[in-house]
Formats: sequence, structure tokens, C-alpha cells
Amino acid sequence: MTVDEIFGQIAQHMIQGTMVHEQLANYYDFLGLNGYKRMHEYHYFDESCAYRGLCRYYINHHNKLVPKAVFENPNIIPDSWYKHKRQDVDNATKSVAIKTGTQLWVDWEKETKKLYQDMYTELMNIGEAASALKVKELLCDADCELKKAERFALEKKGSDYNMADIISEQETIHDKYRKKLKKIGVYVC
Repeated sequence: MTVDEIFGQIAQHMIQGTMVHEQLANYYDFLGLNGYKRMHEYHYFDESCAYRGLCRYYINHHNKLVPKAVFENPNIIPDSWYKHKRQDVDNATKSVAIKTGTQLWVDWEKETKKLYQDMYTELMNIGEAASALKVKELLCDADCELKKAERFALEKKGSDYNMADIISEQETIHDKYRKKLKKIGVYVC
């Protein structure tokens, strides 16, 4: 692979990642789970910043624009949800949706980590150590996010997706990520 192809693939994946988190934020917002919504909003903005950093790096170190990407919509939200109001969703449906949404997040982060590992290795193999170090930063971030996603999944599974537990943690999670968003300059109300 060439450097252009590698950075093109990474950029494509990063844009899809912002779409995944934006859709998960809407997914949880629709379910009335404001803490989980805010958590994915934070990841959306964080990954948007990382994408901008990748583009800046590529322009300033390779003197080119990142190749144009073609990507698919992740379609996180089931089509059937668009026919309903929030009030139509019962706790059993929410519980299943949380399990599904959590697994989607974990799977996405596993895919992201694998891609970044492969691209890091490829860059090292073609003698692009400095660019590989940039990708290594992304890899470390993805590895940490995967750890968080897997812990989150284990906690939910450990409580058997108990809605009382899930609802009781929303305010704490919401406030935590609201503060994190403010730190990176995103105004939230």
C-alpha cells in the first residue's frame, strides 16, 4: 500500500466513526438515556478533532490533501424506530436496544483498533516511521476507547441490562461528559 492509500483508509474510517457516534447519540437520546447520549456526543466531537488532526498532519507532512473517501452510512438506528415516538418504547425494548447499541460500539472499536494496527505496521514496513507514529497515537486512543466500551458492556451485562440501574446512572454519566465537552470547548445545555 502507498501512504496515500493508508491515510485515505484511515480518514474514511474516522469519518464513519463520527457517524457511528452521532447515530449512537441519537439512538440513546431517543431512548431517553441522556447519559449515554452525552457520552457518544463526546466521542463524536473527540473523533472529529482527531480526524482534523490527521488531515492537518497529512497536509503538513506529505504536502497533499488526504485522498477523498467513499463510505457507507453505518445505519445504527433501526428503520422501524422512525415510525414511533419516544413514549412508545417500553423497558424491555430499551433493554434489548442497550444490549444491541453496546455491542455495536464494542465491535466498532475492535474494527478501529485492528485497522490502526494494520496501518501502523504497513507504514513501518514501507519506511514511513514518522507517519507510523501519528497512526500509533490514533491506535493508542482506539485501544483505550475499546477498553472503556468493553468495560461498559461488561457492566451492563453484569446487571442483566437492568433498567433501574441504567436509569439511575444517567445523570452522573450525563454530567461527567457534559464537563468533558465543556473542557474541549463544546457548549452544551
